[in-house]
Amino acid sequence: MIFKRYKSTIAIFMLLVFLGSCVSASASQGENFTPEVQKAIRYLHTTQNQDGGFPYKVGQESSQSVTCWVIMGLAAAGEDIKDEEWAPGGKHPIDFLNSCQEDLNNTCDYARTLLALTSVEQGTIYHGTDLVQSILSFQQEDGQFARVLQGERGFINSHMWSILALNAAGQDIPAEEKARQWLINRQNSDGGFGWCEGVPSDADDTAVAIQVLILLGEDPCDSEVIKDSLAYLKTCQGADGGYSSGYLAGDKSNSSSDAWVIQGLLAAGQSPAAEVWSVKGNNAVTHLLGLQDQSGLFYYMPGVVAGSTQTTATALMSLGRIAGSSENNLTQPLSESTTKRALLDVPEAYWAYQQISELVKADVLNGYPDGTFKPENSVNRAEFATMMVKGMGLTIDANGDETGFLDVPEDFWASGYIKTCVKKGYVTGMPGGVFSPGQSITGAQLAAILVRTLPMETPAVGSGPYWYTELVKTAYENGLLYPDFKPEAAANRAQCAYSIMKLREILKVNGEVQQHNDQK
Repeated sequence: MIFKRYKSTIAIFMLLVFLGSCVSASASQGENFTPEVQKAIRYLHTTQNQDGGFPYKVGQESSQSVTCWVIMGLAAAGEDIKDEEWAPGGKHPIDFLNSCQEDLNNTCDYARTLLALTSVEQGTIYHGTDLVQSILSFQQEDGQFARVLQGERGFINSHMWSILALNAAGQDIPAEEKARQWLINRQNSDGGFGWCEGVPSDADDTAVAIQVLILLGEDPCDSEVIKDSLAYLKTCQGADGGYSSGYLAGDKSNSSSDAWVIQGLLAAGQSPAAEVWSVKGNNAVTHLLGLQDQSGLFYYMPGVVAGSTQTTATALMSLGRIAGSSENNLTQPLSESTTKRALLDVPEAYWAYQQISELVKADVLNGYPDGTFKPENSVNRAEFATMMVKGMGLTIDANGDETGFLDVPEDFWASGYIKTCVKKGYVTGMPGGVFSPGQSITGAQLAAILVRTLPMETPAVGSGPYWYTELVKTAYENGLLYPDFKPEAAANRAQCAYSIMKLREILKVNGEVQQHNDQK
């Protein structure tokens, strides 16, 4: 069980893969995870040694493995590890790795180091050895990746992390079908996987096995292997919403198991925030977020420090993804090149999943601090003006001019967005010289704004039985209206995302958004 510590340290690393970028769409929606990220970064600064490396515990000598995890954490948070602030003694973390005399003894050592190097685009060569070629040489005739002469036959974790590391380096998996079947054959009767064949199941390894199997082509919609694994994971959830790792660390929820399970669920198209994966409103995400203290340190369990540098670094990988600073995706399917950004309450089966995902990727929309999108929440007029400016790729009007509306002062958080929409002719305001920024936008108002962006003559307001009749008709004819459109009902976040994405598709000309300049 020499990989037990290694396995626990990479748990939260998997969390960074799915949460993706959440860029704030408006101040009124709250901030993203930047405060937590900054606190974690500040804490890691206090743990770095003069040789550029990081110790397992503060005050100890630098560790090759811990330094690798810190490198990945800082990369995920958008930090440049070559910056002088990460060279307290004149040496950076990569300098430490280059001078480190610790040997790579087992397969997971090779995989971890390769993951660290690729996370900061440092290639695949380590101390003169091509790590990709080394890992490829470890594959056995039956498809398993393991150093058999080192006693690793049957090690499930070495197999899985070899596949993840090779994928991160852009390397195809040789004998992919054999590799997939080898892993399937190691599933226990309870539906879970252990770290090695013949040992009891644990949530951590089961969750990562789900991801690796899907990466290798297993379909989560009809795979009995994955369905049985999901059923096993449910048995590991505690009353606090978090997950325990089973026999490895008892029945207490911990940050590592939370992170593994979140990854497994999302890879399988499940939302960790869904009712089935929650206990009285608590889930793996809420439990994980409750484990950071004011210093920035992350705990393994409440009040339990298990290698503070290491635990904080792996947590930072998660929060760095949520804050939108990294594009690395270790479990991206081998046949795809686009990074997936998932939100906890927007599964792939959701009706507006594609539109929401595209706008989040484009930094037009954002998620909330808890990793959700809240698609059914209403959108006020100020928020929609913000969405329009970002969706159309416009520059915010930052001059000192007044907005022209009595209820939108210059220091209002969205005044620049509203002024931009006014100048472009997208919005006209409400009777009485007000904009009503906090009022929920209705379907009719949304339709009117969208139509005013089109390169055509805008229908006159008041034409027809309602002020919006012709505007809504034009929006419908151009495919801009969301399903179940109701002109006088408030539009929610998913509906706004759907319509804005349709507008972007219409106005896309030679890769750039075509703007309408009528000043109506």
